[in-house]
Amino acid sequence: MEVLNLKDNTIGDYHRNLMSYYEQVKTEQDKMHNDVKLLGNFDVPNFDLDALNVQDRTILRDRDWGSKADWRDYMMSHGYNKSNTKLEMVEMQDLPTALLDVCNTFDMQLPNFTMNIQSPGSVVPAHEDTWYKWCDRYPNEMEQHTFYDTKFYIWFLSDRDVGHAFQCGHTDINWKRGDLIEMPFYARHATSNAGYTDKLLIQCLGIKQH
Repeated sequence: MEVLNLKDNTIGDYHRNLMSYYEQVKTEQDKMHNDVKLLGNFDVPNFDLDALNVQDRTILRDRDWGSKADWRDYMMSHGYNKSNTKLEMVEMQDLPTALLDVCNTFDMQLPNFTMNIQSPGSVVPAHEDTWYKWCDRYPNEMEQHTFYDTKFYIWFLSDRDVGHAFQCGHTDINWKRGDLIEMPFYARHATSNAGYTDKLLIQCLGIKQH
């Protein structure tokens, strides 16, 4: 079995060996200390959420888990299920033009922007992103870049309400509508909504500008 290295192997290499990725990012997490950066606040244009093509992306939905079956079983063994990990998503091609216009000003190339909608009573268990949506969009480029080439932003579309949480490592993020944060690709993070309003954000994944 090939031994992978985060600095040398490509995103594509790890996309095909996800459990190796999960294991190796732990080394980076051990060195992590307040690595979340507030990059600024960007005005959020008005948009009609009801008019968008919203898809079910419940974390523990029924699907082919492939090489991530062990991860699914681990989450379920800790009490997570389809009912308490509900999440909805709007893919990049379905985002309103006004939102995309703002996203396209962010400092990254080869971007993938995804809106996440977390309803009350839902959690996303602590995890590391594996960039599968970015890989779907850029199947050739994922073979040319390492994770150290990447940029990982979160743009908050709604104010933090009572019960809303977003934790990165041991840092509890406090945000307001329009805030843009950057965090490392290896950051273990989790979100929850114990409030009574939806929590909306856009996940921004891309490659550093040269």
